[in-house]
Amino acid sequence: MKHFIKNLDLYGVMLKKVFSILLIILPVLTYAQQNGQKDDLKVGLVLSGGGAKGLAHIGALKVIEEAGVKIDYIGGTSMGAIVGGLYAAGYSATELDSIFRNTDFATLIQDNLPRGAKSFYEKEVSEKYALTLPFNKFRISFPPAYSGGQSIYNELVRVLYHVKDVSDFSKLSIPFLCIATDVETGEEVLLDRGYLPEAILASGTLPSLFEPAAMGDRVLIDGGVVNNYPIEEVKNMGADIIIGVDVQQGLRNREALLSATEILLQINNYRTAVAMEEKSKMTDIYIKPEIGDYSVVDFNSGKQIIENGEIAAREKFDALKEISQQQNREGKLVKYVVPKDTLIVKQLVLKGNENYTRGYVKGKLRFDLDKKITFEKLQQGISNLSATGNFKTIRYELLSNKDKEG
Repeated sequence: MKHFIKNLDLYGVMLKKVFSILLIILPVLTYAQQNGQKDDLKVGLVLSGGGAKGLAHIGALKVIEEAGVKIDYIGGTSMGAIVGGLYAAGYSATELDSIFRNTDFATLIQDNLPRGAKSFYEKEVSEKYALTLPFNKFRISFPPAYSGGQSIYNELVRVLYHVKDVSDFSKLSIPFLCIATDVETGEEVLLDRGYLPEAILASGTLPSLFEPAAMGDRVLIDGGVVNNYPIEEVKNMGADIIIGVDVQQGLRNREALLSATEILLQINNYRTAVAMEEKSKMTDIYIKPEIGDYSVVDFNSGKQIIENGEIAAREKFDALKEISQQQNREGKLVKYVVPKDTLIVKQLVLKGNENYTRGYVKGKLRFDLDKKITFEKLQQGISNLSATGNFKTIRYELLSNKDKEG
């Protein structure tokens, strides 16, 4: 009988030990649940607009990757749309750094056509006059912007060629959306499908710098006019936690407003500056790089701007690391690499061309169908068309036709 009682006592001691262990573990489990520690934790990334200052997004992305955070959704506006769209399409932060550091933004923005793209008559006219104005139906008007954005569009088509057939942006490596503004109604336009280069360029058409973009039956300009930090939209995608990189500038004084672009940006900021007070509070990890000394066109300072983005994100490294530890899963980011800088155009479909024959267009493009060409050759052909001055804008899509490229 005594032996039986001893066994009961031993069993009781074991129960106490187990109970004590449970008391220790349960609070930890409860804390983890309260802080979103679950296998399906969804992280959203919001990237604001800001012109050249948006290069800071690349530096921030470097640190986010280093911390091991896996991004599930991305929403961006303007430059945030360009960086976010490329990241969603599979480029790593390091690859983005390489792309942007090797890009001559001054040349792209100016849309300077190579001299070889012009005919003898076009060369004579362009070199004879310092300024040309649009002339339509016997009426002279002023150009709608400094740049038509053709060169930037050409580059976006090239670097996003690997996702040319992804028309639903939720099917990208990371689901993505961007914001534009309907210039006629002032309405916010959410772009989450279509042709990716066209969508992200529309989101970044800063008034006075780039011409408005025609998409469907709408004419779009920079999304920063109405929503420069699409946090609600990313939350609606399903994000549990929001990491935000804000490169917007506050309202500036008169000494800083030295150009038409800066003045228009100031007008844009009247609405967004007030909205950011609330949106910053909604952001779980809010990254605000120190870039007040740079303007929206300071692309020549890109190296320092990228570094400043990295510095600001590193201040939140511990918080980022904690999120990565809560995710407990592999990232979904797939690295895409364009294997060759060549393509074969099998078919040419023209839309919106009412005044010129198909033969005229093909003659200006100066490349043959069904033959391998480089992207440089394709871009040269588009430049040839632009040099004629007969087309307001040229937007083209490279799409697969079953197993053929086109």
